[in-house]
Amino acid sequence: MVTFEQFFNSEIKARLIKFFIYNPENSFEAKEIGARLNLTPNSLKKHLQDLTDEGFLRSRSIKSVKSYSLETKCSYLKELRDLVLQFSAASHTKLLKNIKKIGVVKLAILGGVFLNTDKSRVDIFIVGDKIKEAQFNKFLKNLEAEVGKDLSYSTMSLSEFKYRMDMFDRFVRDVLEFPHEKIINKLKL
Repeated sequence: MVTFEQFFNSEIKARLIKFFIYNPENSFEAKEIGARLNLTPNSLKKHLQDLTDEGFLRSRSIKSVKSYSLETKCSYLKELRDLVLQFSAASHTKLLKNIKKIGVVKLAILGGVFLNTDKSRVDIFIVGDKIKEAQFNKFLKNLEAEVGKDLSYSTMSLSEFKYRMDMFDRFVRDVLEFPHEKIINKLKL
């Protein structure tokens, strides 16, 4: 049996645990995991093997290509999942700092994975102008790597947002009515 200290011994391992908790039904090759979490193959290989040895992951080789998936029979899976879901998916301070770099943001809303709820239309919703697409894509890729899952998101210009609010657009209304947290709210909603 592995001790608590042995299990949580690195940031990489913690990111892998979150990744598999958020993607429980999928199987991934090490190369894909590394790309999605921005990890190098060398740092990844040891941690994947450790998690397999500790009973958290199972590995399978098909034509010499190894893939990893969550071991559903892991004796501490429920408790570990509950523990992962108790913590914020990402640092709000870091999120706020990075969102401000992507353009003139008037409204930034977190939902879904950031609140540990399925009752959200999106994980992140951003309203603003002069949103730099390349900067936003980089921000999103890094955020998905930190969170450990693909995020659902939407961005709108301020004029589109106002138009859709005036039209009682169902999507916009759902974002605002479902559980959410506004981390930027210059529109005073």
